[in-house]
Amino acid sequence: MTLLKKKSLWLGALLLLLLGGATVYVIYKELNGQDILGILKSANIGWILLAVCAMSLYAIADGINISRCLKLAGYKISFAQMMKYSFAGFFFSSITPSSTGGQPGQLYFMAKDKLKVSHSAFTLLCALLSFQCAAVFLGIVGVIFSHGDIFKLQGRFAYVFPIGFALNLAIIVGLFCVLFTRRIAGFFAEIGLKLMKIRGIKPGDKFRFLRSFASYRRAAALLKLNKTVFLKMFLTSFVQLILFHSVTFFCAHAIGCSGLDWFTVLRTQASLFISVSSLPLPGAAGVTEYGYALFYSGLIPTELLGSVMLLSRFCAFVLPLAASGLGLVLLSVRPKKNIAAEEERKAA
Repeated sequence: MTLLKKKSLWLGALLLLLLGGATVYVIYKELNGQDILGILKSANIGWILLAVCAMSLYAIADGINISRCLKLAGYKISFAQMMKYSFAGFFFSSITPSSTGGQPGQLYFMAKDKLKVSHSAFTLLCALLSFQCAAVFLGIVGVIFSHGDIFKLQGRFAYVFPIGFALNLAIIVGLFCVLFTRRIAGFFAEIGLKLMKIRGIKPGDKFRFLRSFASYRRAAALLKLNKTVFLKMFLTSFVQLILFHSVTFFCAHAIGCSGLDWFTVLRTQASLFISVSSLPLPGAAGVTEYGYALFYSGLIPTELLGSVMLLSRFCAFVLPLAASGLGLVLLSVRPKKNIAAEEERKAA
């Protein structure tokens, strides 16, 4: 066995250990001192299964959006590979502040599968853009149908929604500029070259960087010519978020809150999500629970609110985190097939 292969095996084993360790640590911190088993025993299993199904479809929808852009760039990926990238996005987003680790984690696994970095980066930016657009749209719907109640919140959370909304909107504007504005994209390319100079450019590095940047721009041109692809991605993200926001509805009914209607939960969750999703906390831990208690005050009986919140967090965060971590481990050790990047792309 060559030294390179041994090194690859050790790195793979280290990655699997880190994945397992991070999963156990985050779950322990999330559930420390909480009687989730007692809640699960007393809850209606049918509603819990609906919540689990909703999160499963959420992950599949994310994978579908990724595969759409990769297909546009000329790649054919299997369902397993599609789900591996989806799992990586959820897992690393959940354990890093402001969900900043999701895209780098996905890029790592795409690079291992021999996908070009320029095409992978473009794909993930498009998927993020469609997700952010859907989140902001649903957030606006939530504010409109809450009749301004969100602006009546008191205390430190009174500022969270405006800040969260502004951050999400800024992300959308920034992504549009990077993806579809030649001048802005060129500006970032210049920054990349300057950073390479600081680190010391090796012969051929500049050429490879500019070639990757050209591939990135060709991918952007392809998306402009196939606008229906992004529309499909937006609609998929829209459904994806509705599934995610519906988990609280299923969990509330599992606990016995039969009087809570679905649309009330949808608008409330949409407002809460846009408030906390961009805050610099792993999984928006802490502030999500605090916001949950504020947003659902008066909608869910006080004596059941804690149980609904814990069960929702378990179904929408803890269980998917464990599943995505396990999925990454299994898909990382399975025998690899050559991903063939059938480059049937036409010269732009």
